[in-house]
Amino acid sequence: MPSRRVRFASTDTFYSPPPPPPPLIRSSPSSSISSLGPLTPPPLYAAPLTPKGSHCAPTAMKVQAHNLIALSHFPLLQYDVSLHPSSIFSHRPSISAAAFLEPAVYPRRLSLSLVTPHLPWKIPVPASNRRYVSVGDVLSAIYRTLRVNATPAEFNALGTEKLMRRASTAYTRRCERLRGHSGYSQEKREGVKRVDFLMGYTTFQGITPTSGAPDVWRLTIS
Repeated sequence: MPSRRVRFASTDTFYSPPPPPPPLIRSSPSSSISSLGPLTPPPLYAAPLTPKGSHCAPTAMKVQAHNLIALSHFPLLQYDVSLHPSSIFSHRPSISAAAFLEPAVYPRRLSLSLVTPHLPWKIPVPASNRRYVSVGDVLSAIYRTLRVNATPAEFNALGTEKLMRRASTAYTRRCERLRGHSGYSQEKREGVKRVDFLMGYTTFQGITPTSGAPDVWRLTIS
């Protein structure tokens, strides 16, 4: 069996930076990041968009996600989940930083768990404001969880040489993106992370409710 060019951290560390501020929205990938001014208190509910693009009032019977993170073929937020949430941009210039403080789902939840067939782990999402999970909480939790180091046992649990090779390739490419930057050596030394199990599929498409518990939502990436 050919050797795999993959590295694991010597200790099982968890990369947990301080909770980031709401992402600074850019109107296009080429725009510079700029502050959007002071945040205002979020409304009790921000209605998701209907298929025609207009707002609708929520009902007590309907479970739905905030329109910024609702599943869509053309999501409002352009986000590579392998990068810090501050890298998020949008082609819609009207999105304000305050929107990231609004409830992530309706009815509001004190915590959520995100599941995806791409990963064997759930992504826990606690409410940072202790009242409800916000849009920013969801995006930050995805990033923090994917930054956890993978163990050799988890890597071997992929089961096939093909999958192990794909995860190893994702790790190598992720590190190569930092070549020439100050964080390159550290990133390479820390080894394979859970994000590498996505095998290069890192585009956030949104979340949807599941048929199980009301606090379990499906994360879709592409």
